Amino acid sequence: MFPNGVSQYVDLMQDLIPEMKDGSIRTAIDTGCGVASWGGDLLDRGIITVSLAPRDNHQAQVQFALERGIPAMLGIISTQRLPYPSNSFDMAHCSRCLIPWTEFGGVYLLEMHRILRPGGFWVLSGPPVNYERRWRGWNTTIDEQRSNYQKLQEFLTSMCFKLYNKKGDIAVWQKSSNSSCYRKLDVPDSYPPKCDDGTEPDSAWYTPMRPCLVVPNQKYKKVALQSLAKWPERLHTIPERVHDVRGGSGGAFKNDNSKWKSRVKWYKKLLPALGTDKIRNLMDMNTVYGGFSAALIDYPLWVMNVVSSYSPNTLAVVYDRGLIGTYHDWCEAFSTYPRTYDLLHLDGLFTAESNRCEMKYVMLEMDRILRPNGYALIRESSYFIDAVATMAEGMRWSCRKEDAEKGVEKEKILICQKKLWYSSKQNSR
Repeated sequence: MFPNGVSQYVDLMQDLIPEMKDGSIRTAIDTGCGVASWGGDLLDRGIITVSLAPRDNHQAQVQFALERGIPAMLGIISTQRLPYPSNSFDMAHCSRCLIPWTEFGGVYLLEMHRILRPGGFWVLSGPPVNYERRWRGWNTTIDEQRSNYQKLQEFLTSMCFKLYNKKGDIAVWQKSSNSSCYRKLDVPDSYPPKCDDGTEPDSAWYTPMRPCLVVPNQKYKKVALQSLAKWPERLHTIPERVHDVRGGSGGAFKNDNSKWKSRVKWYKKLLPALGTDKIRNLMDMNTVYGGFSAALIDYPLWVMNVVSSYSPNTLAVVYDRGLIGTYHDWCEAFSTYPRTYDLLHLDGLFTAESNRCEMKYVMLEMDRILRPNGYALIRESSYFIDAVATMAEGMRWSCRKEDAEKGVEKEKILICQKKLWYSSKQNSR
């Protein structure tokens, strides 16, 4: 859908959605992203996008996106919820992504509704938008496409979306932040029904999608898009949902920010490549509030913040401050291709997860997703650091052990670099 280039496409989109220009919109998701051209262009405009695509007949499109230094993940909208919290993204986008939005009870649109924050935007370009002009090229009839568009519009309206703007091949809907709209769903036999089965709105790790609507919690007054601080002030504004975290508070959030500013200064001394063009794709393997990512915000890199599916749910806080991330269980493989990250950072991951996951398998997964000559910055207790170093050497990583910053005695830092090596055995064929 970019006949004149992605930049002109996004220029038109910004004319339709002025909030893309003033810092109101910071986080986005692109479903069926292709090679993530849309997300790449937005990154230059201060909007960070999770570009999502399956491994299908297009082969390694997500790998290509990551090779370009653009945030991307393997993923598919199918039977399970996407691994993101509710009310998290400011914007969602689909350009000829071939997702049957109104089929199967509209369950895929209902999932978009779940992960979009109130006041957020859903953008669709491609069938059936602009069917009046485009239907001949879609191997269909104008009546069929008119019906498809009307069905889409009716279903979006029933989900409390309103048509915000439309021009040419692009249509934009906005998720309502008005609670009165959702009260209409209390009418018996209305569709979609409210989700009232006790499933947490943020439960998104192996949680089946269901044909019901997750209604935004009315106790939150500062989760809606128009209630958030604009970027970059948003990064350091205390998120309302931090108080839902066990032990979370405004004071804990501020302390976490201060701690990571100090740590990153120390990391920079230990690893001068941090902040240079040698490190672009970075993963924080077990973040809390995204403090490490926030401390790196002025560096030419992006961070995928990972929150363990077994840890307290802090990922909503990460998104509320304008950062991106995902849920994950490190006893399993991460949804990415081999050799796609330049630096992996972990802070006490083995201390927290060693009772569930075997350390050697986590290390092997780290080796899989780390690029040759990439770095692993491992912060661990003195009890685990030597065992981790031994395994790293077994994978032919080059490592050195360093002290933590001043005043921290019970932790050590292991800085490793994955080497590019070849088997000494010659192929006999």
